[in-house]
Amino acid sequence: MVSTIREKAILGLPLDDVKIIDCHCHMGDWRAFHAPKNDKEGMLKSMDSLGIDFACVTAHSSIGPDYRYGNDVVIDAVTSYPDRYFGYVTVNPNYPEDMQNELDRCFAVPGFIGIKLHPAVHGQPIDYKNYRLAYETAEKKKCPVLIHVWGAGNVVTVSKLADEYPNAIFIMGHGGADIPGFEKAIDVVNKRNNVYIDIAISNVREGNVEWLVREMGSKKILYGSDMPFFDPRPAFGRLAFAMISDDEKRDIFGLNMEAILSKQKA
Repeated sequence: MVSTIREKAILGLPLDDVKIIDCHCHMGDWRAFHAPKNDKEGMLKSMDSLGIDFACVTAHSSIGPDYRYGNDVVIDAVTSYPDRYFGYVTVNPNYPEDMQNELDRCFAVPGFIGIKLHPAVHGQPIDYKNYRLAYETAEKKKCPVLIHVWGAGNVVTVSKLADEYPNAIFIMGHGGADIPGFEKAIDVVNKRNNVYIDIAISNVREGNVEWLVREMGSKKILYGSDMPFFDPRPAFGRLAFAMISDDEKRDIFGLNMEAILSKQKA
């Protein structure tokens, strides 16, 4: 009898008895990258193969050349499949005159649950003045802000913003990226109630999930895959096969993100 997450994963079975919310996804093409199954139907096939219930998405084009077009892609996904997709509204600080309009436009659509920022692509620091409107909105809505965080310096900046906006939920995408970034992220997460990390880890090292759980517990870590930029199976497998308890895996796979989203309804 198959009884554990690890056993089901070994057999290649979807985890249909585990709540899974992928907190860090994209949609559509990205430059010259080969990213198959990158539209809303293609991603559903990948999700179904693993048992992923929901994907939280921002379009690649949103963080890149055209945030309005990209946000329209997300609007189409959350309205076409409201039981499978949540949306992040992506704003670009280089167009400050349109940020409020875009936030209002997207948050008026059921299914949008947070904000996505990509300072590296936007060419601005995380604490850039024009991002303030996004953080103020997250503070008011008590919603998550998923930020591309790369390196210890970025982590320190998020820590300061988390103090300034205590009702906003900060998700450090990629968990800090490198070892110094992770070490600093662990310290920040352990000291602040409104900061989380995801495991959409680009520079993967053996035992990373176990290390994070050992240092910060399982309640502040979120499952993220970077799908379809990356195939979702590597991140999924690193968690499913991790040498931690099934209860800890369930926290990370979906219960923690579910708890974050429930705060917006309270």
